[in-house]
Amino acid sequence: MRPRRGEGRHSDGRLGLVWSVLHLHFESRRSLHAIFREYEARVARLVKERGQPREDIKLTASATQDLFDTWRLKELFDGHIGPLHNASRALFRSAAEVDPYDSYISRVFHELAILLEEHLSVREFPRTGGARPFARLFREVSEYYPQRLRRMKELFARAQKRLIEILPGFAGDTIVLRSCFLFREEMWPDNPKSGLTRFLTNMFPEQGAAEGYHRVARSFFKAGFFDEAEQCARLGAASLGKEAQARSSHAQKVRETISELDRLASRAGAERLALQEQIG
Repeated sequence: MRPRRGEGRHSDGRLGLVWSVLHLHFESRRSLHAIFREYEARVARLVKERGQPREDIKLTASATQDLFDTWRLKELFDGHIGPLHNASRALFRSAAEVDPYDSYISRVFHELAILLEEHLSVREFPRTGGARPFARLFREVSEYYPQRLRRMKELFARAQKRLIEILPGFAGDTIVLRSCFLFREEMWPDNPKSGLTRFLTNMFPEQGAAEGYHRVARSFFKAGFFDEAEQCARLGAASLGKEAQARSSHAQKVRETISELDRLASRAGAERLALQEQIG
C-alpha cells in the first residue's frame, strides 16, 4: 500500500484522501487525548472528594453519566474517527492487502463505538432497569471505561508510528510535505525540529533534508502562505547548520540551500508585511 518514492498519489486521484487521513488523524488524536484528560480529572476529583481509592468508588447512574460528555463522544465518533476510518480504508485497504495503519484505526473505531454504546446504555438504564442490574452494569463500565480509553491511546500511538513510516513514499506531494511541517509538534512532540529534519532526510535520501525544507518553504510561498513560508525557511536554515559544516560536495549544496532559504524567508517576510499593510 505504499507508493513508489517520489511518485505521490496525483496519478490515481487519491491525494485528497492523503490530506484527509493526515488532518483527521491529528484532529482525532487531539480530541481523544482531551476527552481522556477530562475523564481522568473527573475521576481524580471523585477520589479526592470521597477519600477512597478509585477502584472502591461506587457511583449512581447520574454520576456515571457525568464521567463523559456524551456530545463530545458522539462528535469524536461522527466527526473525526468515523471519517478517518472511511478515508483510511479507501487509501490503505484493498482486496489483496491491508496496511497496519488501517488495522490500528479500525480497532480504534470499534473500541470507540463500543464505549459510546456503553455510555448511552448507562444514560438509558435508570429508566429501563433496576438497582441490581445497574450495579452489574456499573461494575462492567467502571472496569472497561479506562481500559478502552488507554487502549485507544495506545492504538493511536502505533498508528502514528506507522503513518510516519509511510509518508516518505509521498515525497512528490507538496500537500503532504506541508502537512508534515504544520503537524511537526504532534508528530515529534519530544523535539519537533530534529524530528522533522530526520524525517525529511529519510524522505529525500539523495538530496537530504535541505531539499525537503526548500520544497516545503517554496510551496508555501507559491501558494501565498507567506507566514508559513518564512517560518519553514528560517527553521530549515537553523536546522541544517551541522550538515553545512562538513567539507564535501553535499555540504556545499547545503550551504547554497541555506542561502536560498534565507533569501526566501526575507521575501516571504516582506510579502507578509505588504499584505498586512494592504489589509490594514
